[in-house]
Amino acid sequence: MELQQTPSGRRDSDAGPEALPLDAASAGASLPLAIAGWTLTDPARAAALLEEWRGTADEKGRLTPPCPVACQWAERVIQALPGGEALRVRLLPTLARYLEGAFDRYDTGGSALPLWPSAEEALFPAEYAPGRFTVDLAVLLWNEADAFCRLAEDREEEYARTLDMAEGEQRELDVWLKESFWNPEASAFHRMEDGRTVPDLSPCGFLPLAWGGRTLDMSEGLRARAACWEASAWPARARILFLALLLKTPHNTVVARLLRDGLPSGATPAETAAWAMLSGNAETARAAYLREIPAAARWLDAHGRRMAQAAAGLAGILLLALLARGVVHRERPPAADLADIERQARLASGEGHHDRAAVLYGRAARLGRPTYFRYRQAGEWMRMGEPAEAERVYRELLADTPGSPNVRLNLALAVWRQGRREEALRLYREFAEDPAMAAVPGLAERARLAADLAERQLSLDRED
Repeated sequence: MELQQTPSGRRDSDAGPEALPLDAASAGASLPLAIAGWTLTDPARAAALLEEWRGTADEKGRLTPPCPVACQWAERVIQALPGGEALRVRLLPTLARYLEGAFDRYDTGGSALPLWPSAEEALFPAEYAPGRFTVDLAVLLWNEADAFCRLAEDREEEYARTLDMAEGEQRELDVWLKESFWNPEASAFHRMEDGRTVPDLSPCGFLPLAWGGRTLDMSEGLRARAACWEASAWPARARILFLALLLKTPHNTVVARLLRDGLPSGATPAETAAWAMLSGNAETARAAYLREIPAAARWLDAHGRRMAQAAAGLAGILLLALLARGVVHRERPPAADLADIERQARLASGEGHHDRAAVLYGRAARLGRPTYFRYRQAGEWMRMGEPAEAERVYRELLADTPGSPNVRLNLALAVWRQGRREEALRLYREFAEDPAMAAVPGLAERARLAADLAERQLSLDRED
């Protein structure tokens, strides 16, 4: 983490925080910005605005104005609001319907690559083109799924379908972003259009700084490039949302750059008021967050790339440590029932303790529903970077249920991650061309897209 202080935010017009809208009607399209601003100084007002936003949901959960930050903002308001539990209970049903609808709406082709439906809705209208994939929307949706999983973590039975969907979409987006769209040599993400991926040097490519799944390498590379971005390419709405998202990240230099840039000319009074509220309270909000980060973690964030290089040589030691920890957990008393074990596993996974989650899912599989729990255990092996172990489980599951589409698709990914690219390509093609997979067109489309990308990678490998 960078250690310099962030400057106080300046106001770009005469509209101060007192001009921040007090209700949804006066906020209009700036409602998400108003909620972000009020959360810092008046959580009760932010909660009231969230309730009004919830009231705009249609039968598919679409909120007006549409903006994929509802779960993230809800989590922040609930944390800031005394007695926020009642608000959480009221919001969860709408948030579940909204999240399921959001993934359907932004991923109409079922490819797991969400697309902005219009320039008006896009965070960066100038970067919009029909069919163009940019990582900003993928990051926002991943964060939305992550926030919902935390909000509903103690209500697994009530929201099981939405939680499973959210975790599945997160996994898909995680794989795409890290393995197909991040270029570590250029420290840049790619965009895709017309079946081609090209480096994305636009502001869209900086949104992963607010991504909950970003790596240390991404953080360091993007922070270094942020000093050179073109401030005029950031419209007011995107700049305000990005600042709000960054308040709970360790990126001091990027926050400082945003505050120095201020708002562009032409910002509306509501946008200017939201900026004044956020920028004027940024230091206080970030200080509370940064105090919770241990000094060692701050140092690691600042020196992530060098540490990652050193860690490569310690991979064997790390694996032994993880296995040893698993043995320790196995020796603990068993949970009371399957639901309790699954709850513990979900919590462990959400906190990044995938070794712990794998052990718990293995224990659950021995008590009941073995196919379901072993499938989830294999997912934890994948998150731990153990695709060979995951492959073994996927093949055993397919021996029992040969037609399982999710298992087949994950097997191809596990094979790919082990460097067996020709075999992975064959598995993706077999899936995409299997007539039985017409019953799951979204997964079939993902397999076709994965096969196309795998073929391109193999062609590049041959050229080298």
